[in-house]
Amino acid sequence: KKLDVFMKKKLSEQHYTAYKMIFFEKYTEEEVALFMGYKISASNAKLGYRQVKNLKRKFYEVAAGIIKEQDIFGHETDK
Repeated sequence: KKLDVFMKKKLSEQHYTAYKMIFFEKYTEEEVALFMGYKISASNAKLGYRQVKNLKRKFYEVAAGIIKEQDIFGHETDK
């Protein structure tokens, strides 16, 4: 949950929605590509999927940076 809060701050609204679609809502890469406005045609199908893979890589990199910078695994005490 903490990582998600930081991801929302770091990503644009559209990228955050795509992040949620990919990792939490289990949309297909094609559905995410269409949401992002990437072109997917029979003759050039790889283009949209490549863009989604680039998005995934970006999300991993942002998450890794957050994990390095923030103490998101710290324990909260309930009093």
